Amino acid sequence: MNKSFLCAVISMLLLVIEFCPSDLFSQPVSIRNEIKVKQISAVGSNSVRVKRDPGSGKLYILQNDGVINRVDFQTDGVAVLTIVYQKSDHGLSAPLGITFSKDGTLFLVGNETTAGAENATGVIVKGVPILPGSESRTWSVIAKTVEYPYGHIYNHRMSAIVVDVTGKYLIINSGARTDHGEMEDSLRETGLTSIILKIPIDGNNLLLQNDREWLRSNGFLFAEGIRNAFDFAYNGNNDLIEVENSGDRDDPEEMNWLQEGNHYGFPWRIGGNNTPQQFSPYDPKKDPLLSPYAWGGGSLYTTFSNDPTYPKPPANTTFTEPILSSGPDADKFRDPITGTIKDASDLGVSISSLTAHRSPDGIVFDKDSLLTGDLKGGAFIVSISNSSLITTLGDTGQDLLLVQFNKKSGNYSATVKKLVTGFKAPIGIELVGNILYINETGLQGNNNSPKLWSVTLPLSTTGIVEEKNQLPIKFELAQNYPNPFNPATTITFSLPQRSNLMLIVYDALGREVSSLANSVYEAGRYNVRFRGSNFASGMYFYTMTTSQGTVTKKMILIK
Repeated sequence: MNKSFLCAVISMLLLVIEFCPSDLFSQPVSIRNEIKVKQISAVGSNSVRVKRDPGSGKLYILQNDGVINRVDFQTDGVAVLTIVYQKSDHGLSAPLGITFSKDGTLFLVGNETTAGAENATGVIVKGVPILPGSESRTWSVIAKTVEYPYGHIYNHRMSAIVVDVTGKYLIINSGARTDHGEMEDSLRETGLTSIILKIPIDGNNLLLQNDREWLRSNGFLFAEGIRNAFDFAYNGNNDLIEVENSGDRDDPEEMNWLQEGNHYGFPWRIGGNNTPQQFSPYDPKKDPLLSPYAWGGGSLYTTFSNDPTYPKPPANTTFTEPILSSGPDADKFRDPITGTIKDASDLGVSISSLTAHRSPDGIVFDKDSLLTGDLKGGAFIVSISNSSLITTLGDTGQDLLLVQFNKKSGNYSATVKKLVTGFKAPIGIELVGNILYINETGLQGNNNSPKLWSVTLPLSTTGIVEEKNQLPIKFELAQNYPNPFNPATTITFSLPQRSNLMLIVYDALGREVSSLANSVYEAGRYNVRFRGSNFASGMYFYTMTTSQGTVTKKMILIK
């Protein structure tokens, strides 16, 4: 190649790199070689959730402006987004939560605001498919609230929503109106804030009152004292685990096991700490947990102020404390006496539960233990924040965490490890088989090109050489057994020599749903277990690829 031409090409590339936005080349980085990250598509700048419909197997993106996009996968593994619903369909202008029941019914929750955005009406709607798997739905209102003062600055809204394990109720978060506890007389918590609701799935135009005791007596109050559970999910024990964020004070971010009837302490307890305003006199200038970078909605020492009228905690109530984590990651904290930043795992202590200001906003579980190693049965959490508040603690957010919960003597403890770093404001997360889907949002103001990512995790496989003294004589992919199957089936493949092998499962539309094997295997015969618990009924294809070629067979999942 002509030397001058080559130099010209290199110069042009350098100019492109210099003048193109940096995020054009940015890519989240996996900490482990066996975990693969891939960009699926761009998403809207106010995308808040990614959720799979178990009835149809389709994946959807919810935007905070009411638009719901279907993720249509292409043959090359990337996807395009197709708008299927918007406000004119379901009636919500600012939904924050979405979930599906097993039959494909779609549920949404959000707040409709009045002038000044200081008052709101919470609304819960459902869309029932006219036909199984159909995008045409009949929409109705399950419940709405009376108008209530839900915030002035922070507006923690009705957000997380999930169908409970009985399939009869919706569990819904209604966040606090305040940032770091009761701030002033004009901004106390109300009956409909800082609680978890329990609403019958077959409700019809229920009217929820802004009265805590009314909610309790009518069976709508599930739990109290939760600041802002932006997301929660059931684990393999069918226990409901939530993640929430603290305020401007350096209190740890909480993870809680949500149990009906429990009170989790807010606004008197945050992240295992007492809220200091409840103790008069309080001097914020002497508070070691107040960062000089905190905003607090205005002047730091005006917002955090001595408050002799701070309400007393409810009588005869025992607060449930957050789940304790021993790290080794996301475990920075500020010493409440000296203000020194410390690392819990380095000191051999626990934190309740994560580094302050990480803002964990999405959680899913490997409920069926499909994954391998320390990923098996674990929780996966995305943290949205990378603000100046978190960097002062020497930790970074905007990542994917693995959390392993250990249940002993009726309580949970946790370990936390980073898996992927470098996302831009990740907020929604969904697990399909062994593939995590993570959507970013542009709502943080530092992300002008949010994306949908796939994170492929190693699947648990059982490799067994059945005939040690007689190696296979040919490459072979056997028919799965049983077939049809529910919920699991076994796939057998044979290798006459050491080979690099991939075994991938696709749905009827050619979309990859699970990677069963992707490694070098010694000669032998292997059994691989595929579980269909997270997938819809229908036909699937499994493809084995080696240096000898590709073989595909079909199997049928019936539920």
